[in-house]
Amino acid sequence: MRVTRRRLTRIVGACVLLAGGFGASVLLTAGPAGAAACGPATVAGTPCTLTGTLDLTAGGLTLTSPTALGWTGTLNGLDQQLVDVTPADQSYLVNDATGSGAGWHVTVSATTFTSGANTLPDVGTVSTNGSITAIASATAPTAACSASAACTLPTNTTTYPVAITTDPSAPAASTIYDTSAATGLGSITIGIGANPVGWWLAIPSATKAGTYTSTFTLEIISGP
Repeated sequence: MRVTRRRLTRIVGACVLLAGGFGASVLLTAGPAGAAACGPATVAGTPCTLTGTLDLTAGGLTLTSPTALGWTGTLNGLDQQLVDVTPADQSYLVNDATGSGAGWHVTVSATTFTSGANTLPDVGTVSTNGSITAIASATAPTAACSASAACTLPTNTTTYPVAITTDPSAPAASTIYDTSAATGLGSITIGIGANPVGWWLAIPSATKAGTYTSTFTLEIISGP
């Protein structure tokens, strides 16, 4: 009887130790209370979480260009290269507020320069580049973010000077500035600073005196 009682005591004691060990394990792995959803009242010391959402609507792609172009010269019996010297004509503004990063390009077409029955040649007369001192300059117009506006400057792949062929029936548009995808975002002035936009006319020596006019069409198009 004495031996049996001692064995029972040891077994019960072992069970108590096992239960105690299991309880300690539960306490060690238990973490703090999780955050609640914000909105309902939460008790002090309990964080809550919510979702912040910004909904942006795409804007437009716009071009603000000169209102007119103009040249002045005096015939001297020689071929001449004339440039538009009006500062307001030597830049244009592109505003890409689409948020798409698709890129864009600017095109120009023009009709034949005409003065009564007299005309200038349709090929080799009109060109543009980033210089007001050299018609053959290969320099691109300088691009810069507009004042108080952050932008992604364009990556321009256009080769200068750009020839603009005039055609009275169906003017062929020439790309005068372009941007690669993911560039040219924001408000950007083309032709500001060191390299303004040069609008050039090549005047043959045999040109007759008169006031010659042409209709220029500028367009901004989405995509490089």
